[in-house]
Amino acid sequence: MNEAVTKRFLLYFRLMMVVWILIANAFFHAIEFEYSWLVFLSNIMLFTMEGDIKDRFVSVELGGLVGMVLTVLAMLAIGALTPVLGGMLGLLLPLGVVLFLLIILHPYAPKVLNNVGFAYLTVACIDSAAFAANLPLFFGVYIVGSLVFNGGCVLLMKPARYLAARSIKNDVKADA
Repeated sequence: MNEAVTKRFLLYFRLMMVVWILIANAFFHAIEFEYSWLVFLSNIMLFTMEGDIKDRFVSVELGGLVGMVLTVLAMLAIGALTPVLGGMLGLLLPLGVVLFLLIILHPYAPKVLNNVGFAYLTVACIDSAAFAANLPLFFGVYIVGSLVFNGGCVLLMKPARYLAARSIKNDVKADA
């Protein structure tokens, strides 16, 4: 795409994103759902990562899922180790293992061990009691919600590109 088409594409795509986000928020509000962060965090990550959109999509979906699985494993380990090792070691040992996996092993498996997983680990631990009490709901919403919402975003790129190219073409015709 040339510069004019790219600028127009970004304008159209951003406008479409505003509408898509409002639709999703209206849906979550209508059903009184309080865990929409599961969907929107993945979307933020999708558009702040580098690389091809298809690679980013896969990295976001897998990374977030791995982050949530690691959160569950860390919580189980903390619960098992704290009575034996005490509060500090019971927390730090499982946390250290999870952080090692996400940070040190990232270069070896960047599609699954990435900043998205780290973000989901962090945010899920803000209210770990709610996360633990609603695991099937959290995982279901993440998997279905982020696939549908982020998939919709990726699909919006095609009509935005088409509209941008067509509008620039029409501008050139009008100038001629």
